[in-house]
Amino acid sequence: MAEATSQKNTKYIHFAITVALMFLFRFIPPFGTVTPYGMAVIGILIGLIYGWSVDADNLIWTSLLALVALGVTDFGTAGSAMAAAFGNESVLLMLMGMFFLGMLQESGLTQWLANRLLGAKFLGGKPWMLTAFIVIAPAFLTIVVNQTLVALIMFVIYQSIFEQAGYKKGDLYPAMVLMGFMLIASVAFSLFPFRGWCLMSVGMATKAGISINMGGWILSVTAALIASTIGWILVMFITPGCKVDKLVNIDITQFQKEMAPLTKHQKAVLSITLANVIGCIFISFAGGPTGIRLYLSKIGVYGWVIFLIALAMILKVEGRPILDKKTAPGYFYWDLIMVVAAAMVVAGQITSAEAGITPLVGQLMAPLFGLPSYAFLLALGVITFLLTNFANNVAVTVTMITIAMTLAAQIDFNLQVALMVITVYGVIGLMTPSGSVNGAMIHAHEFTTTKSAYLAGVIMLIFLTIIMAVVLIPLGLKFLV
Repeated sequence: MAEATSQKNTKYIHFAITVALMFLFRFIPPFGTVTPYGMAVIGILIGLIYGWSVDADNLIWTSLLALVALGVTDFGTAGSAMAAAFGNESVLLMLMGMFFLGMLQESGLTQWLANRLLGAKFLGGKPWMLTAFIVIAPAFLTIVVNQTLVALIMFVIYQSIFEQAGYKKGDLYPAMVLMGFMLIASVAFSLFPFRGWCLMSVGMATKAGISINMGGWILSVTAALIASTIGWILVMFITPGCKVDKLVNIDITQFQKEMAPLTKHQKAVLSITLANVIGCIFISFAGGPTGIRLYLSKIGVYGWVIFLIALAMILKVEGRPILDKKTAPGYFYWDLIMVVAAAMVVAGQITSAEAGITPLVGQLMAPLFGLPSYAFLLALGVITFLLTNFANNVAVTVTMITIAMTLAAQIDFNLQVALMVITVYGVIGLMTPSGSVNGAMIHAHEFTTTKSAYLAGVIMLIFLTIIMAVVLIPLGLKFLV
């Protein structure tokens, strides 16, 4: 009884501290170029990280408080903060993706897929091969499929695998698997400079009259991707506490027995899921500026996902709809949705002009001007890497690219390599929930705790910094000429 009262009082204390950070930090006098609005945003971000950290089992109340706190700043109102949070395309795609998760889980297909993996003969008794397979295969799929959609499906499958293997919430192995999938997928995201995320950087460079050696970019990032893929499995192998012991003694026959033939309804769910994957790949490559390609571009991944949700609700198999509107919402992960919604809008304000934080970053970088070319590129990449783990990926990347292009007129360094490094590392905001959608998903997973997620995040930062230093930058300097 006394212990329960103590825990209750502790939660109230954490709540009070979170409120104080979000609503009172703004009264601390601004410093440097940071504006009063910037101080308010910093306080809200610190409050978010604190609240999420002390109550990892309930991330919603902290996220909601952040939107209220942002609403009483110069940002606007609580209503406009809420509209901005849920008007984010990543949040909307995640909401739509939740319907697919509900459909997969309700049909038992995720359990079936997990059994297929755990019961595969070529993986039986080989825990590290199984680990490599479930981390690498879906991560490479994101080269051609939207990363958020793949991650949503895989995180549910991971949960089934962890449950059946006997892992507990907070064990390091699940956190390292999730982090490995996300970091490899994030590097793969920057593989082609003429597609997706990289188009932003290449577009900015082109407008500034800077040509990019695309072949050199692909070679450099491919090498970094291979090093990241192999290296992370080795890191998991040598990290104390990242144990595969629960996978070693698994009797795969039990999973083979549970792999009953798919029902017609499950086959229909699988068909819709495959149509989603294949359709997203087709639209990504077939979209264009004219004719039918223009219509495909306008539909995009979002339109295709929405169309399939509507289709799945209409089609009936074995007397029931493929997607049941009554049961699917019961599988929505509201913690995750609220974390992403709040994190994206708050983190985006960190690099806004009104906050005055970006000029301060530029001033702090002044001592780096005298460094040799390689050291300067490494420092630029590390700063980008650190910032993107606390602020919006797009805002950080655009800011750092702008700084790099401005400094190119004052300092002698390879600007192409700088743009490549900033692009690759500007999207790997995985350590904190505010870093990116991917980071929020890791922290909100059923099998991670604040401790395990941050520990995996620190290991990720160190590991990928080494990849940057010994693979990406040296090869970039060789190929991007």
